[in-house]
Amino acid sequence: MGIDQIALHKNKIQINLLQLLKQVDFTKLSTLSLVFSNLLVIIFAIIDKLSAIDILWIYWSQSVIIGIFNFIKIISLKEFSVEGFKRGNKQLLPTKATKISTAIFFLFHYGFFHLIYAVFLSSFSIFGYFSKSEFEMSYFLFSTAMFFISSFIEFNGFQKETAKELPNIGKLMFAPYSRIIPMHLTIILGGFIAAAGSSFSVDTNLAIIVLFIGIKTIVDLITESVSNSKLKTQTRMVSN
Repeated sequence: MGIDQIALHKNKIQINLLQLLKQVDFTKLSTLSLVFSNLLVIIFAIIDKLSAIDILWIYWSQSVIIGIFNFIKIISLKEFSVEGFKRGNKQLLPTKATKISTAIFFLFHYGFFHLIYAVFLSSFSIFGYFSKSEFEMSYFLFSTAMFFISSFIEFNGFQKETAKELPNIGKLMFAPYSRIIPMHLTIILGGFIAAAGSSFSVDTNLAIIVLFIGIKTIVDLITESVSNSKLKTQTRMVSN
């Protein structure tokens, strides 16, 4: 089962990057706090002398946690919408088989992406492709544990919401994939920046961090904007 075989109906949602950026409301407190929190990462990276690879490993661990909880969300659904969710040209039905096959596909496909990223990050760490810092494992474990707790709280909130609102299983499956964009682009573009810096004996660590946080901020803003817009799925209320 390939990714091209499972897709939301093309006429339902057409994502235009510039159009989505225009929808971002920079007067909202949540938007400003999101931008501020991402800027803080750069500030703390400078103060604590973290390297780009340190931040990418933390982000990778957070993405894995999000994927695990998203798999549990899908597999634990009791009722769900399949509006616009097709396999090939065939509309799927809201059955247990659809739920299980979707959950398994997500687990292996999303997991495969992060396995590849782990290989890249490990090679960067071993061969010093990105500059290193005196990164303490305790800091990594603490930040990961805190994010796990936050994700667990969010998961409990999701469970309560599904009792009132019917989730769309297709949109639920694709939701975490936005996390892939910043890491994917940073590994590619950051590699070129690091190679150029190495050629001229220039430390490109901060440039790579700014690149990553910049891409991440844009993706975060678009994700929040979409989730708060009319694109958000609100199909029907589940009767108690």
